[in-house]
Amino acid sequence: MKHLIVTECYESIPISVMEEAALTPLEADELSRYVRIAGLDEDLIRITRTEVIFINYVGFIQLTSCSIEILPKVAGDDPVRSRKVLLRMLQKTGYLDIHESQLGLLVTEKMNLFEIIAYLFTGKLIKELNKGVYHSYRVQYEELQSVRGKINLVSQLQRTYNKSTDISCIFDEFQTDNVLNRILKAAIRRVITLSKHMETRKKARQSMIYLDEVDESVDIRQLPDEFNFDRNNKRFQESWRMAKLILSQTTSLSAAGKSQNTSILFKMNDLFEMYMAYLVKKVAMEVIVKDHSYKLLIKDGTQRGVFQLEPDLLVSLKNGSKVIIDTKWKRIDSSIARHGVQRNDFYQMYAYLTRYDDVGTVFLLYPHHDGIFNSGGTFLESWGLEQDERKKLKVFSISYEDEFKAIDELSTILL
Repeated sequence: MKHLIVTECYESIPISVMEEAALTPLEADELSRYVRIAGLDEDLIRITRTEVIFINYVGFIQLTSCSIEILPKVAGDDPVRSRKVLLRMLQKTGYLDIHESQLGLLVTEKMNLFEIIAYLFTGKLIKELNKGVYHSYRVQYEELQSVRGKINLVSQLQRTYNKSTDISCIFDEFQTDNVLNRILKAAIRRVITLSKHMETRKKARQSMIYLDEVDESVDIRQLPDEFNFDRNNKRFQESWRMAKLILSQTTSLSAAGKSQNTSILFKMNDLFEMYMAYLVKKVAMEVIVKDHSYKLLIKDGTQRGVFQLEPDLLVSLKNGSKVIIDTKWKRIDSSIARHGVQRNDFYQMYAYLTRYDDVGTVFLLYPHHDGIFNSGGTFLESWGLEQDERKKLKVFSISYEDEFKAIDELSTILL
């Protein structure tokens, strides 16, 4: 099966029947239908008559006759390095539980993103299933010849009145057919359908044996955002998280459901923000993510706030001062006026500076790349408020590809 790799925002996939590394018009039409049915942001997946461009989305899409892997831009345009950077960001932000030794192995084998997640999922799941399948309690009401559990008094009195010899019982019964196991089994089935990796498929089939009595019917359109884990099933939490990734964008394109597409996609602006939050916490005293302390305006008469302010990171530094950090997964360039910082970002940062009295500086952080003349972590631009020049907006880029380098740069910026 054809596998295409493209860099988010910087590259496009041609639509052509003449080129090998291209989508055919039929494949492009299938992708367009999938984007619409799966509810993906059509502004971020631009499909024209000649090409497909992915903006902000990274991850994996499986079509009927081909798969597409979208990776973030890294220095050197090396897909292996790009995949490793993406995996490390997913690791540090809690999407995936990957040990460094595993990360090196997975990158060396050059598996695509779906194969990597499927490999991790089946490995983790079979390890837990070997310890025992999760059983949940279900309350049963039955008429029996002897007491089991406790007697259902209301029903039993009715039976005594009717001179029945059966005993109305209420008891708890262990069952493997529960929501958690159904989700895990559906993800295993998806892995068996799509994975080409021998070890992954072997572990997936072993897992299916353990879950043989579990019903496969699960509405993947209504996967729960959270699941109530307790001491009995907490060991399956990481497997459930990866199963959700595998199933979250699975969609049938035909009424019979025979043609299924799936994707594992992440928005890079959200992932970059979460990754920067992880890094900033390494050097700051306190970090509040998505602070909701203030509204921009208060409506006369009702005193109700409008336009919620939501800075990415409200940071308390070791010297007692506070700053705001707003992350932008956008390309800025030293050859453009103001490095290409957009007008709406200026207005947004102005609102933070004026509303947060105890914040003296707002930092805009962008991903570093070769189009920025200064090195990562060095000052790029600065502006002060006309009415109070002590309040500053400062722009920096961060070498996000290297975790330790990024931490050093953040330490220089913030300390």
